[in-house]
Amino acid sequence: MVLMSTGCAAFPGGGAQENRVPRQTRPTAATPSSSAPSGAPESLGFADGAQLDPLAKVGWQFAFLAADDAAWTSNPDTPPGEPSFVNADDTCTAYYWQENFSTATVDDRSASDEYLAEVSGATADEIATYAEDGYFALTHFSTPEAADGEVASRNILAETDEETWLVAARVFTNLDYTTSEMANAYSLQLACDAGVDPMTQLDSLDEIAKIVVDQ
Repeated sequence: MVLMSTGCAAFPGGGAQENRVPRQTRPTAATPSSSAPSGAPESLGFADGAQLDPLAKVGWQFAFLAADDAAWTSNPDTPPGEPSFVNADDTCTAYYWQENFSTATVDDRSASDEYLAEVSGATADEIATYAEDGYFALTHFSTPEAADGEVASRNILAETDEETWLVAARVFTNLDYTTSEMANAYSLQLACDAGVDPMTQLDSLDEIAKIVVDQ
């Protein structure tokens, strides 16, 4: 399933809270794909975004799992069109968004930082100090074989006495979203109980959500 509709990204609960304290993330590395279909990228680093076809087909692809032993299952409390998932321990909830983000910034990394600040509620200074590189899983819908590449993202991790949370964001500045009707900004908002490190959940989320990119 590829979602093409856009939504208003806001951290669950109304955005940033004053007592949320950013801290350093420990991003893990995805394994690049050894092959990709013709015209489809094996990976999309921030610099690679400049080569993205402005009319590329982009969107989230989700695997809605229902097995009792699934690492993540669909969150029944989420409104239609706003996909989110809860882990098997019921300690973390992952929220996914895609939307159109207008920015004058022309490089993907800086634009992603700008978008990360908006969706996380962090200040520009906090982004400069605490944001680190991460990734989303990459796939293509022009081939039945799953891709094993990555889409570079910018992540920020923070915690309160009640929760720990991570927000990851990526903007494709070269994508002509007004013509293609593909969203150019993607984010994950992962909220976990206090004491649960969101970074330990990211690898398992690769099986649930991937960014589709086809040129």
